[in-house]
Amino acid sequence: MCTLYRVIENNAMVIKRARGRLRAKDPPVYLFLACIWTFTFFGASLATVMGEECDWSGSGLHPAKGVTPVYLRCSQGRVTWSYPGGALRVLLRLGSSGREFRGCIKSSATWAGARVFLEGPRSLVRLLDQEDSRQKVRCFHSRGGQAALYVEATGAATFPKQVAELFYDLEALPRHNSGYHPSEECRPCLKEEMTHAFCTSDLVTRGIIRTVENQDDTSSVTVKVTKHLRHSSETLTSEGEEEEDENSVGEENKNLIDLVVPGHCGAKHGTGEFVFMARRKLGDLAITCAPRLEDWLEVVRSESNSGSANCVLDG
Repeated sequence: MCTLYRVIENNAMVIKRARGRLRAKDPPVYLFLACIWTFTFFGASLATVMGEECDWSGSGLHPAKGVTPVYLRCSQGRVTWSYPGGALRVLLRLGSSGREFRGCIKSSATWAGARVFLEGPRSLVRLLDQEDSRQKVRCFHSRGGQAALYVEATGAATFPKQVAELFYDLEALPRHNSGYHPSEECRPCLKEEMTHAFCTSDLVTRGIIRTVENQDDTSSVTVKVTKHLRHSSETLTSEGEEEEDENSVGEENKNLIDLVVPGHCGAKHGTGEFVFMARRKLGDLAITCAPRLEDWLEVVRSESNSGSANCVLDG
């Protein structure tokens, strides 16, 4: 690392060079060049690491020989491959924790030009095809704290532009039990889980279920919003705009939001008002907890008396 006094000394050498009095053997020049080389090398390494954390985007117009490696270290993100050509090997990990995880991927609505395989211990397992994979969800488990996806272009890069884009989501598995079970995504939340979900979700809103559309992978729940309780700035517009929409005549559809739950949960239409807590997952808002309003208000009263919640609860 170059210190301040060395930089000052080297500046003096530059001035001497301008006056023609610098000798070739003066050591500070070599020190200065060594510092520049060290900084350049460190900066390049840092840029490489920072560019490989959550998202990746690239083009296959000029595919590299062999397979292009992609390293992702976040719990969620996306891969965007324009003009697919050649192949990618996408290695997924949950940061540096080494935790085993359950991963899910979902192709975008405009998915084209590629297919996805999961690297198994002895062979590749197909997850997504080009023909029938638009907005399909496929899930898998890590091995040794990581999972590798092999994304293969189905042909040469062509025009018009093709884009193979997919979202991924990784959830850490419990350390001391048998791991993931599908029923865990469908059971009602415990009180502690409700308060945690309220404080950490991207969206918490009161609402009434309008429709439920069951599909193979996911069920879409359309909710008529009655009151927004919490949301991130990226999730919805400001609450003032939402309240104005709610009172607008003939603009009822602006108060409808679509939430998703796993298809195997068999979501059904329920009567009454619920509190929906959801987080961003694979580009959608996925329900984490959905207690009835009266049950949630009881939790709010209980937690307000004990003061154990990690944020201010509201109903």
